[in-house]
Parts: sequence; C-alpha cells; structure tokens
Amino acid sequence: MDTENVAENGTPESVTVETRFGDIEFSWDKGIYMPVGLLGFPEHHVFGLANIPNTSLDQFKLYQSLTDANLSFIVAPYNMESGVYAEKDLSNAQKSLAIDPADMAILMVVTIRSAPGGQGITMSTNLRAPILVDTGRQVAWQHILPNEKYSVQHDL
Repeated sequence: MDTENVAENGTPESVTVETRFGDIEFSWDKGIYMPVGLLGFPEHHVFGLANIPNTSLDQFKLYQSLTDANLSFIVAPYNMESGVYAEKDLSNAQKSLAIDPADMAILMVVTIRSAPGGQGITMSTNLRAPILVDTGRQVAWQHILPNEKYSVQHDL
C-alpha cells in the first residue's frame, strides 16, 4: 500500500492499494468508516468502495480495507426495488442505526466458491447480514437482520 499527497496533519489524501485486481487508488476522504468493523474483522474500520476493473464483473464492487491491503470483499449493491428485503425489516434497521432512509445504501457480501467437482464457481450472499451504509455520514455497519427468512447462503 502506497500513500500519496500526505496532508499537513499526516493523513493521506489518497491511498493506492495493490488489490487482486491490480492497483486501485482510493480517496481517503471518501472512505467508509465502520465503528465496529465487519463480522470476524472487528479491528478494521476504514474501507473504500471501487469498481472492479473487469467488465464481466460490472454488477459487483470491491470493498477494500484502506489500512490492510490483504483484506477485501466482493460486494453486490442491493437494488431497493427488488423486494428481497421486507420494507418493515429495512425500516427497523434504519431506525436502529439512525440512518435517514434517503441516505441508506445496502451492500451484500459475496462468497465465491469452487463448484462441486471443480466445474466452475458458485456465488452466494448472506442476506441476513448486509452492510448498511449511511451515505450522508460515510458510516457503515454490518447489520444482522432478526428475520430468519433471510438466508445466510443465498445463491446468486
């Protein structure tokens, strides 16, 4: 990881991260702060969101730790019009995290596995624990929805 344009207070204006998709530059002031980190990664608090430089993966984004080049996740932005999540569940999550409904974005962490027999890959997402982003404050939480109807391994 390389920092460029260090501001007077020592905070970089941007960081260039050597990702599995090549070098990607992230603007530090566009970072997303996660007060409690992600499940299993509580010590990581600042992430950047970037397009994956591969046109066959346009529907996905890279959720990259800005403090650890080795920690990144493939995420899928949630389409609010899809109806996967019940409006009541989203409303309860917004209220519990004090997110204005107009400022909420949802990211679903994608898991990629080898298909049985080594024939290609399978992809799934954990619908029960999406990342809820307050785009106005640039703060996010991985929120566990209490409704058991959401699969923890939903095939894509």
